[in-house]
Parts: sequence; C-alpha cells; structure tokens
Amino acid sequence: MITYEWRPRLDGAELDEVIELVTTAAEYDDEAGFSHIDPTTVREVGDAGRTVAHLPIKARRDLSPLEDAPMVIVAYLHLAVDADGLGTVSYVVHPEYRSRGITTLLVEEIGLETDGADGWDHTGAKALRCWAYSTHPASGRLTRRFGIPTVSRQWTLVRHLTGPFALPLDKPEVPSGLAVVGPREHAADDQVVAGVLASAELAPRHRDRVADDLRLGGGLIVDARNADGEVLGFVWFSTEQRRHLELRAAPVDALVLTSAARGGGVGTALLLSALWHQLDAGVQVSTLRIDPDDAGAVRMCRLLGYEQEDVHSCYQLGESSSPPPAFR
Repeated sequence: MITYEWRPRLDGAELDEVIELVTTAAEYDDEAGFSHIDPTTVREVGDAGRTVAHLPIKARRDLSPLEDAPMVIVAYLHLAVDADGLGTVSYVVHPEYRSRGITTLLVEEIGLETDGADGWDHTGAKALRCWAYSTHPASGRLTRRFGIPTVSRQWTLVRHLTGPFALPLDKPEVPSGLAVVGPREHAADDQVVAGVLASAELAPRHRDRVADDLRLGGGLIVDARNADGEVLGFVWFSTEQRRHLELRAAPVDALVLTSAARGGGVGTALLLSALWHQLDAGVQVSTLRIDPDDAGAVRMCRLLGYEQEDVHSCYQLGESSSPPPAFR
C-alpha cells in the first residue's frame, strides 16, 4: 500500500512534491494549530554534527488498487539526529490522505525499536522525540496504541478581550520605582532584550527557544525599567491578527524577567500592558503558551483571566539524557 526510502537530501520533482505537501498541510492546519513543517526544512542536509534524513512516503493516487495508478507522496517524515544519537522527528500527512491508515501502516512496517546497533531503522537514532501540537486526536490514538510515552507538555492559554466570555481587564499596576515603557517595534538585534534574557533564570531549553525566536525580529516590545533606566523585564507580543475560531487573535510570544524582578508584580504589569495594546488594536482574543510546570506563571495567568485551550505533547522512544526541547 505504501513505499518509502530514506534520502540524505531531496531534489528534483520529489523535492517539489514534498514542499507542496508541507505547504498545503500547514495552510489546512493553521487554525487548528496542528504540527507543521517549514518548507525550508525540506531542503536541509546533514553536516559534521548532525545527520538529516528525509522519508517521503508514497502510495498510489487515491490509494487505488490499480497497478497503473500513479504513485504520489502522501506523507513526509523529517529526521535530524544529533551527535549523541537523539533523533528529532517532524511528520505530516497530506490532508487528503488522513484517517486512512497511512501512519499506522508506516509504524507497523518500520517498527519502533531504537536499541539496535544502527539505531532506529538504521538511521543512527538511539532515541526519538516528536512534538504533537494541539490536542490532536490522531496523535493521541497512535501513541496510546503503540505505548509511546509523553516526556514534556506545553499549554496554550487564551484570554478573551471582547465578547461574552471576556472578563474585565484591569489596568496595569506598576510597582513603585518602576516604569513600563513602550511599545516599540522589536528589531532582530535588540541588545536590551538580549541582556534581560541573559539575566533570566530560564531553563536552557526555554531560553534557547526564546532566543531563536527573538532573532527573527518583528512584533512589539514593552519593557519595565527602574529609576536608573535598567531594564528588568519585557513582554514581546503582536497586534497582527489571525483567525482563531472565527475570532481576531494575536499572540503574546514571550514574557521574560530578570531573576531579581521575579515575584514583585512586574510580570503582571507587563502582561496587562500587552493585553491593553492588543485590545486597543481590535484583537478579540490573546493567546499565550506556557510550561504547565511553571507554577508561578500558571497562577498569574489564571488570575488574569486566561483559560487553557490546548495541550501540546512531546513523545519519546528510547532513552536520552538531553532534556526535552521547548515547544516551538
């Protein structure tokens, strides 16, 4: 029913077909927030520190039983294996071929053994990790069936700013001696936010994720400063709107405080400031991702009227000493 072969790189018509698949799937899954693969990833090749392998999965068009039906790419798996043998998996099925057994058949044929001499399916991967974005029913069914455990989670929270589900939004109460400044457009080389990030006591996986995202620039920054002009924290957010359950939504991308600023109300003041700017821009619902193990962040968001909407899960096969990566 399906055929597949690992490739160190994709090119020609096969590359074009995979790019079309991941682009179509990303557009289809955008509102639901499901996993997607950036088209630039499809062009990756390995280097001295990392092995990259591409797996286009093919089947006859419309899963036809006729032998003269053309073969088309119905799913794609991207695997990046680091020097320690940890493989990071990204995977997507074309929307027209979902719920038709493609993934189950692939897992049954390849298997899930990672402890062989050559790793999983001779790729060198001694452990595999994969994020499933949003509460995806297919990933839940598959992982339960094959007994694949979860090693990390992230939550998406929403805060309604208008409409029948919106609670009153408090004005920011800035702690004595501090000022909330902004918003200003965020530039990719912003040394102020880089300095705060360096002084924050974040887990390395979260710090690296935020740093990578900040390097892209874009969005707006509001920061909190003391009387000497020292920046103690910032909130990075957007007022550019996208459709979310038929509502106009915009994200708060990061809220970062220096270690000295924690627990004094600075984070609450910054987050409220971002929400007010979004409200003034016509945003109806604000979204935010948090680590559910960060009790302080969870409590602050609950007090500000956020509600949990989605759970994102990182699944793992095999053993690895590396902490799970932050949700991207």
